[in-house]
Amino acid sequence: MSSTWNKIVHRAVAAKDTARDFANVNTLKLGVTGLSGAGKTAFLVSVISNLLAMAQKKGAVDSLPRFRQALTDESGQIRLLDVKIESAGSSRIPRFAYEKFRGKLAQQEEPSWPAGTDKPAQIVLRLTLKPRTKLGKLKGALVGPRVVRLEFFDYPGEWLLDLPLLEQSYQQWSTETLLNMKEAPRDALSEQFRAFLGTLSPSAPADDKTAEHGFELYRDMLRRCRRDAELRWLQPGHFLMPGQWGDVPLHHFFPWAGAPNPFPGTLAAQLRDRFEAYKREIRETFFEPYFTAFNRQVVLVDVLGALFAGRTAFEDTRRALGRIGSSYSKLLSGGWLFGRKTQHVAFVATKSDYVDELQRPHLQAMLESMVASAPGAEGNALGRRFHFVSSIRCTTDANEPGKDGVTTRVVMGTGIGEQHQRPFYPGIVPAGDVPPVFWTKPFFVMPQLRPPVLQPGEAHPIDHINLDALLVDLFGDAL
Repeated sequence: MSSTWNKIVHRAVAAKDTARDFANVNTLKLGVTGLSGAGKTAFLVSVISNLLAMAQKKGAVDSLPRFRQALTDESGQIRLLDVKIESAGSSRIPRFAYEKFRGKLAQQEEPSWPAGTDKPAQIVLRLTLKPRTKLGKLKGALVGPRVVRLEFFDYPGEWLLDLPLLEQSYQQWSTETLLNMKEAPRDALSEQFRAFLGTLSPSAPADDKTAEHGFELYRDMLRRCRRDAELRWLQPGHFLMPGQWGDVPLHHFFPWAGAPNPFPGTLAAQLRDRFEAYKREIRETFFEPYFTAFNRQVVLVDVLGALFAGRTAFEDTRRALGRIGSSYSKLLSGGWLFGRKTQHVAFVATKSDYVDELQRPHLQAMLESMVASAPGAEGNALGRRFHFVSSIRCTTDANEPGKDGVTTRVVMGTGIGEQHQRPFYPGIVPAGDVPPVFWTKPFFVMPQLRPPVLQPGEAHPIDHINLDALLVDLFGDAL
């Protein structure tokens, strides 16, 4: 009887533990992206390091005060018990190399910024919290601590540019893309590709070598547009950031409007079929299994870098963000992707430490204007949030006395390859829409600033701007 009773008790306890774990574990999937150079890797390193440090109470400075406040109960006690990096297990997605990236920033001799994102990576933080409600001993024992799993999925922002493409036919995409090539500086950068198009015949038979050659010319043109002109509206996104695929026949197509209604067996039909196959592939391998699983999304944008790259680069970045914002609006309002879960999207202006504290809100207002620039992008204001941050702050605000006795507000930073801080003054950053007069004046040259030297180890506070407010907005309601 005793043995039987022990088995019954054991099973009851096991069932209670299973039910408790099921009820108390909440998983939030967070997509982190942004066009190249926006600071995705630095963002994740700072978030992880600051959360780990907060749980371990390292450092005298409370680096996430607003996030701590969100985790404080009615009695003034913080509910956070622990933060750990969860094992990657047998995931087929590469693990975000947090320790490696943070180690580069902690090199005492010459800290360096971590490399950018060119393929997906994932890391999971496990936050253990005291339950939010006041419970007696019995109920507290039954409920136990809560666990919030934060699944961060880092992926190239160039892939977002394929969201609008999913709604287009090959003919529509080709017509729009070739029309854009008539604009400067695309016209000069696309000369070789457009000359190649001039050699094609509508009745030309399907040919792998011709399709591959055209793809290479078109892809090289996209690369030059990004490298030499800092343009951002560059499709398809996987041509620039192929991820795990690399160079495969699936990608061997290019825009061509020379045969609107191609016959089977022709080159034009081959290009159209590969375009449609590409759309199916990215939908089935990324947008539906991963993108639609995100509860929240963060889109990081180097607004200041786009502004000071010149009018053409800025307008092209605004076009890219406007089209992305329009696609997000459709998605958030019950759009066209199966399994939609995204609750809101945070668009974030990064590198806000390059301007003084009075001008940082201007970056947020400018970003909001850029995202709302496309038709339909303003249709879901509830689903979109806007912020400015500096994930790893590398400047300090200061007053610079002028010869005429007028003090100028500047930021102090150390350029890469330099040893001492010096002042940088970006001028007046427009708040919201950029007036035409802004482009008639000489403007700031964005410096390449070296990162601060971080404390070695995996869990120390990192100085930032506004990161805690962003974290509260992203998942404060789930804590």
